[in-house]
Amino acid sequence: MPSPDMSGPGLPGPGGPSPALPAAPPLTSAAAARWRAARTSWPPERRRLDSRLLALVPVAFIVLATALEPVASACTPAQPCVQSWPSALATFSVVAEVVLLLARPRGLALVPVAVAAGLWYLPGGLENEVCRWTALAGQGFLAVVLIGAELGRRRARHQLDVLMGTPEPYPWTLAGVPSPVPPPARRGGRRLLGRLLVAAGVLLALTGLVRQAQSDHRADGAARVPGTVLSVDEASGTARIGYRLPAGDAARAEAAAGDAGRPAGGRPDHEFEADVLWSPLPVAGEAVPLLVDGGDWVRIEGQPYDPTDLAFAGALPALLGALLLGSASRWVRIRRGLGEPCAPALAVLVQPDGKGSLLVRPVDGDGTGEGRPLWRLRAAESYAWSERRGWREDEPRRGEDGEGAEGGEGYEEFEEEYSEEEAGEQPPAALPEHAAAVFEAVNRPVPAVLYRGPDGPYAQLLVRPGMAPDGPEPGWLAVVCREGVLAPRRGPRHRHYLEDELAVPALAARTIAAAPADGPPLPAQRWEMPLALRLAAGPLVALAMAALVDLLGSRSWGTGLVHPLLAGIPVFLAAAGALTWQAAIDGRGVAVVSGMTRRFVPWDQVNAAAVHRHRLAVQLTDGRELRIGSRPARLLSRHLGGPYDPEAVATAIATAAHRPARRPGAALRERLVSPQLLVNRAALTGYIVFVIARFAF
Repeated sequence: MPSPDMSGPGLPGPGGPSPALPAAPPLTSAAAARWRAARTSWPPERRRLDSRLLALVPVAFIVLATALEPVASACTPAQPCVQSWPSALATFSVVAEVVLLLARPRGLALVPVAVAAGLWYLPGGLENEVCRWTALAGQGFLAVVLIGAELGRRRARHQLDVLMGTPEPYPWTLAGVPSPVPPPARRGGRRLLGRLLVAAGVLLALTGLVRQAQSDHRADGAARVPGTVLSVDEASGTARIGYRLPAGDAARAEAAAGDAGRPAGGRPDHEFEADVLWSPLPVAGEAVPLLVDGGDWVRIEGQPYDPTDLAFAGALPALLGALLLGSASRWVRIRRGLGEPCAPALAVLVQPDGKGSLLVRPVDGDGTGEGRPLWRLRAAESYAWSERRGWREDEPRRGEDGEGAEGGEGYEEFEEEYSEEEAGEQPPAALPEHAAAVFEAVNRPVPAVLYRGPDGPYAQLLVRPGMAPDGPEPGWLAVVCREGVLAPRRGPRHRHYLEDELAVPALAARTIAAAPADGPPLPAQRWEMPLALRLAAGPLVALAMAALVDLLGSRSWGTGLVHPLLAGIPVFLAAAGALTWQAAIDGRGVAVVSGMTRRFVPWDQVNAAAVHRHRLAVQLTDGRELRIGSRPARLLSRHLGGPYDPEAVATAIATAAHRPARRPGAALRERLVSPQLLVNRAALTGYIVFVIARFAF
C-alpha cells in the first residue's frame, strides 16, 4: 500500500516534528479495578470460562448422544426405514454450536438458548431421557456463562464510556494532516470464499432433494423382484446382492402376486453393492426384496433415498461461508470510526509481552496487583511516524504464533545498520552492548493513548511512541487493533519481548563489562561431563525410551510408529546433549561438542555466550546459536565441583570473544577426544530401528 503524502507547506511531514498526543483521561489502577469487577466474574488475565474451551461441552454431549441415542436409520424388512429430519436437525444444531463457539461471533449468548429449545421440543429430536436432561443442563450452563460474560462486557464498556468522556482529536488531526489509516475496503477474497461456500452448501442440499425426487419417481414404476445376499461386510454395513431381472409382464405379475420375498431360482444375472440399514444385518444367502426399474436402477425395498446426509454436508460449508461473510462485513464496520477526526480516548501504559503483543496497563502502579495488565492488543495494521518520512505503513514484527508483534520497531535501528546485506542471508546478531540497550528499551512500559477502547462497536487505535533504545523518541506508531478484549497470555511472567534474539547478548554484555580489558590472558582449557557419564548416557536413554514404547504395546500408525519417532528423537537429542557435552577454548576459537555433533568456531565468529533458561548458549555473529542443556552440569558442579560449571564456560567464552588481549595464547595440550559421538549415534540408530521393526513385525 503506498504511503500517503504527508508533506506540504506548514504541515508536519518528512523532516517535521512528531505530532503531539492529546491529554486524554488516564486509566488509573482504581478504574482498572472497577473494570475488572464489572466485566465478568472470570478476569481476562486468567483462564476464563467463556473461552473457546466451551466448545468441549457440546462435543462431550455428541459423544454421549452417540452412545445412548437409538440409531434412527436402523430398520427391518417388516418396518421400512423412515427419514428422521428432526434427528438430523438436532445433530446439526449441536455441531453448528461447536463451530460458533470456536468462531465467537456477535450474539453468541443466544445460541445455547436456541439449541436447547430445538433439542427439547423437536419431535423425535432426542429420544433418550438421559440425553434430553443432559442437553438441557449443558445448554443451560453455556447460556449462563455466555449471557453473564455479555452482560459483564456491557457493564465494563459503560464504565469506559463514562471515563473517556468527550472525544479527543487524533494526533494527525492536531497536526493538520490526513489520517494515515486508509478508508475501510471490503475484503474481496474473504467475501468470495464465503459466497463460494454458501453456494456449495446450497448446491449440495438441492442435490439431495433432487436425487430423492428422482428415486421416488423411479420407485413408483419399479418392479418387485427377489434378491439374494451374496456377501456382507459387517464393518462398513454394506452387502453384495444378486438378482434376476423379471422376464416380461408375466414375471412382473408373478412377482407382484407375492413371490418377491422368495430367493431367486438359478444363478443371479445381476449384482450390486448397497448399504444395508437392517438391524441386524442380513447374512449370506438370505432373501432381500428389491425394487428394479430397468437395468440401471435398483434399490432395497423399504430403504428410500435419504437426503439428510447431503443436506447435513451442505449445511456445514454454508455455515462457514456465512461466518466468513459476516467477518468481512464486520471488518468494514469496525474500521469506519477511524475516519473521523476525533474519538473517545484513554491515557494508558503499554508494554510488549513475550511475543510482542502490547499489554495495556494503568498509568499508575508497578505492574502488580491492580496495576497489572488488563488486556492484550493484537495489531491488524500499523502506521509509523518518523521525522524523515512522516506517516508510513509499518510492518509489525511477527510473533512466534504468527500474530503481528507490535512493539518490534525498536529493533529497527539495529536492523537498518545491516541493510546492505544481500538478500537471502541471515541478519547478523546484535552486538552485546547494543543488544542490552535494545532489550531494556523495548521491554519498558511507555505512555500511549488508546482510542475507542475494547468491547465497543469500532476497532481500537493505539498511538504510542516508538520504542527506540537511544536518544529522544523518534516518532509515534499508530496501531489498529481488534475491538475485542484479548486476555494476556498465560506463561512465565518473567518472559520478555525479543528474549530469544537479545537475551543471550544482553546477558553477555554484563559479563564483558565486568571483565577488565587489561587482565591476564585466559588459559587454554576444557570443560566436559565425566567420561563414564558421556559413554553411558546415550545408550541408557535409548533403552529407557525403547522400554516405554514396548510397554505401551500399541502397533497403530500413530502411537506405534509416528509418535515414538517424532517425540523420541527430540527427547534423545536433548538428553544426550545435556549429559554428554564438552567445550574448550584456545587461541584459535571455541570447540563445542553436543550429543551428536562437534563444532569449532573461530573467535571472530563468536558474538556472545550466556546461560539462559537452563541452557548454555553460544551465539554466533550470524545469529545462530549452539545450545546445550545446563541443568545436569549445574547440579554436578554444585555438589561435586570439577570442570562442569556452565556459568564459567559462558563467562570465559564471552570474555575472550570481546577481549582479544585476554584470549588464550596457545592451543590445548591434549586433543579434545569425543567417543560419545559414536556411541550416541549408534544408540539413536538402534532406537529408530527398534521402533520400525516392532511396528513392522
